[in-house]
Amino acid sequence: MSIENILLIIALIAFVLAATGWGYKKIDLIAIGLAAWSLSTFIGHLSSLSLSTILVILAFIASVLAAIGWKYRKVGLIGVGLALWMASLLIHLVIK
Repeated sequence: MSIENILLIIALIAFVLAATGWGYKKIDLIAIGLAAWSLSTFIGHLSSLSLSTILVILAFIASVLAAIGWKYRKVGLIGVGLALWMASLLIHLVIK
């Protein structure tokens, strides 16, 4: 079992726990799931650093910050992470 698969399983567990309403202090389980999912996507692409990979890394950072409860004014960091991730997918599809 590769590290990418383990991270996807962790993301699935975090999403299921968030769906059941489980929580701990200010920790956001949806953001933890998104961080694990984005980490699993770029961990194999670190050897070839492209704009798409950089955007996924930024999405991972935004998800981690959202997971620990960090806030910046009224900006939703989960939304920022998802937007960066979608931009990375679009760039990857256009360049391919």
